[in-house]
Amino acid sequence: MLTQIRHIQKGTLIVVTILIVIAFAFLYSDYDMGQGRLGTQNCVIKVYDRCVRVKEVQKLASYYDVARELGMGEFSVALFGENRMDDDRTNFVVSLLILRKEAESVGVEPSSEEIKAEIPKLPIFQQPWVDAAFVENNILGPNGFTDGDLAQLVKDYLTFQKFRDLIGAGLTTIPSEIDKLYVRAYQNYTASLINFDREAAAADVKVSDEEVQTYFDENSENLMSDIRRSFDYAKFNPKELPEDATLEQKAKAEQAFLNAINHAYADLAEDDVNFAEVAKQYAGEKADYNMEAGTYEAFKVSEAPEPIAENGMLLSQLFSEALPLGSVTVPVSNDDGSFYVFALTGQEDPQPLTLEEAKPLIVQALTAKNSNRFVNDAANAARAAINESLEAGKSFDEAVKAAEVEAESLPVFSINQMPEDLENASSIAVAVGEMGEKDLSQVIEAPGGEGYMLVYVDKIELYEDEEAENIKRGIASSMEAGLRYRMFNSWFNQRKKESGFSRAGASRPTTEEGEEKG
Repeated sequence: MLTQIRHIQKGTLIVVTILIVIAFAFLYSDYDMGQGRLGTQNCVIKVYDRCVRVKEVQKLASYYDVARELGMGEFSVALFGENRMDDDRTNFVVSLLILRKEAESVGVEPSSEEIKAEIPKLPIFQQPWVDAAFVENNILGPNGFTDGDLAQLVKDYLTFQKFRDLIGAGLTTIPSEIDKLYVRAYQNYTASLINFDREAAAADVKVSDEEVQTYFDENSENLMSDIRRSFDYAKFNPKELPEDATLEQKAKAEQAFLNAINHAYADLAEDDVNFAEVAKQYAGEKADYNMEAGTYEAFKVSEAPEPIAENGMLLSQLFSEALPLGSVTVPVSNDDGSFYVFALTGQEDPQPLTLEEAKPLIVQALTAKNSNRFVNDAANAARAAINESLEAGKSFDEAVKAAEVEAESLPVFSINQMPEDLENASSIAVAVGEMGEKDLSQVIEAPGGEGYMLVYVDKIELYEDEEAENIKRGIASSMEAGLRYRMFNSWFNQRKKESGFSRAGASRPTTEEGEEKG
């Protein structure tokens, strides 16, 4: 009888165990049984119809920060996206997942020996003061990176390089084009600059109430308040060390500080816990840190609390689309050596502005628009007047005087060696690269809406350089690298389209810039 009972109990336990395993599998899987496809709960992005949730997105986003700090410039830019002005790492996460998928599909697999050999070759280690301890304490530790994470990042880095070189194999440069680039970059220019300052013109611009009303009526649907978010936070401050502390003592203290933060973060980021209550348990003076816990009531980026108001990278992360309500950030460094962990507790979505609320913004926009038009017109009028005088045989100085503008002589420069203290040097370099002697440039817009410029080239000279051939070989190498990079981007953008990736809340695939397709 006892034997039969034991058999029944054993069978019952097996069944119960199987049911528990199945329940947990469904509870924590990405599969949505109700819709027969990937679930969307806490789903930040989808790639190849796979749901990627908050914690994985945050972890993969940290790969971007570590890649940049390790000097993986081309890799991080290619996956983040060129010409991006924001700090949203979601596009990098998507690109990284696609790169790994493509590597798996075609069998691109850097070996463990290749990964191990590549680590000391990383750009960060080429600095004489950088060693493994420095990277561990200042880059890997603060970003929650393990040795395994570093190996995976280097594997991704090598995978990118292998794809880039494979796609660009067989490319060659044209010698005549190299000669042209050399001459363009290294010939010396004697030139003058005429500035047209928008800010000076803005002081004389008046905006009427009628203009404000018209602008409001035409743009009311786009005049919205800024998004506001509220956070609970935990701020970890390092303990002060004696002034006579040795380098070894400082390194040990820093490592203990980072380890303590990671330990606390594991509890703060735990699912289904009260962040504020957990933070209180770690608050106060501890063995390896001092921690303060608090709350930031709802604020917008332009009115951030004073302790974080100047930390643009931190604010970009706090207001990123990749940070959904209820999620917890990874530890983020602050300028004073402290680390923050935030929990997003509330969000106030943008609301339509009233005329009174929108008026300061409208006046600012119209002032910028009108003053910009004024200086643009002035620059074009001056250019026409100067050209007319030059064509009549007058000197540049005489032409400038007749146009009633002022010109300043620039130091002699080459496009490859612009004066360090020259404002808007890159814009001037682009302009003169297309000009000859005695040419007046087109009207050039200064960066940041500061106004407009005219450049006059008086003389162009090319001096002999014994390093010319070495420089040309360097130009050829750079051209080939650029061609390989562009070919990789073209190929990779097509892979992105085929992945069908989308952000949370988007019902259709998104573009490379992250916007939903129409």
